[in-house]
Amino acid sequence: MAEIFDFQKLTRKYKQRVAVMDNGQVYTYQNLYDSAKKIVDTDCIKAPYVVLIAKETREFISEFIASHLAGAIPIILTEQDVPNVTSLLKSLAGQWQWLAEPVSDEKNSQPQVGMLFLGKTSGTTGNAKIYQRDWQSWRLGFERCFDVFDMKNDEIVMTTSTMATSLGMHTLLLSLYLGKTFYCFDRHQPMRLLKATIVYTVPTYLGLKDTSWADNANIRGIVSCGGELQNKLVKQWQINHPKHDLYELYGASETSLVSWQKMMQEKQPNDVGELFPAVTVQVDQKQRLIISSPYLFRGYVGCHDYPIKAVMTDDVGYYQDHRLYVLARQSDIINHGGNKIYPSEVEHVLSELTKRVIVFGVPDLVYGENIVAMVVTNETEMTLISHVASCLPKYKAPVRYIFVDDIPKTPQQKISRALLTNDFMKGRWS
Repeated sequence: MAEIFDFQKLTRKYKQRVAVMDNGQVYTYQNLYDSAKKIVDTDCIKAPYVVLIAKETREFISEFIASHLAGAIPIILTEQDVPNVTSLLKSLAGQWQWLAEPVSDEKNSQPQVGMLFLGKTSGTTGNAKIYQRDWQSWRLGFERCFDVFDMKNDEIVMTTSTMATSLGMHTLLLSLYLGKTFYCFDRHQPMRLLKATIVYTVPTYLGLKDTSWADNANIRGIVSCGGELQNKLVKQWQINHPKHDLYELYGASETSLVSWQKMMQEKQPNDVGELFPAVTVQVDQKQRLIISSPYLFRGYVGCHDYPIKAVMTDDVGYYQDHRLYVLARQSDIINHGGNKIYPSEVEHVLSELTKRVIVFGVPDLVYGENIVAMVVTNETEMTLISHVASCLPKYKAPVRYIFVDDIPKTPQQKISRALLTNDFMKGRWS
């Protein structure tokens, strides 16, 4: 029988422990349960699915818990999704409601047992999709995170990601399952971390100009997810924050945990560490990674293939000597004159002379695609051209360098080469 998210059980276990810190206020597990129960007692939740607008607040967490106490499944979206919510949830028409929206007294269908929530993918590799996440797959993963990230003595868990992301929700529920205190992060407010803290974040956030949040003396560990760490960033972080344990986690909304490593020394290019327990990797003829594990999602909305036995990723790579290597996303590989160029290879060379760099392809009538490098640097274009020429063959050299103050990011703080290509073709940097 499928496991369910039972917050009442967690409340009985942890009771007066602090569950959430939000804007200087503390809320115990009992406080959190009581606030969720008040929402349920208003008898406002009738539909099988409840749409919640993601916020990094105690109120949002209470709404999420209330949905489960009422036997419904939360669908987590953003304010930007509201105009398109009908089309996004077309396959669930008549089965969802807004939290405070009056609906009929009868539930016209029952959600799948064990479902935890529905979320929206970032869309960095194509059109955004609504994915389904169940409780059991994440609960198993939480126990692995506790071990590999050495969380035994951590009392506070925090993420810089929003609750609209898989990483944001994973961090929140990891904290609640383990009986820790979840810290609602607001980059505009001063940090109030008073006990040992582990932070789940993304590489782009670690690479921001302002990382003063990381200066808090109680931050013990940093887990970087949602993109490969570059060696230059690793070394800089270790210099600036020598007391931090820095980890890398490779995974996605669909796969959850795949591999991990603790950064003890230099980061090897494309190396994303060793596999989590019970994860297996296969490689197809196009070198795409196929992941099998107990941590996989439950498919996209409308999918009826549960249980999902394997996920074909968009990542190209290989597994060697008990280490996983990710070369690129299939959709990011640049086809230049019949040569397949991995952006990471060019980025690795340019990272030696830049603060930040992203390489992407743009359509070309002669070569199929040309190579463009967007850089944050004080070096001249001629210096970069000369350096690349000394390290790579001519066909791997960028034909255009774009100098910026910062690399554009999505609302989820990710870098999307597909969006950069679209903006380039629209003349943004002409």
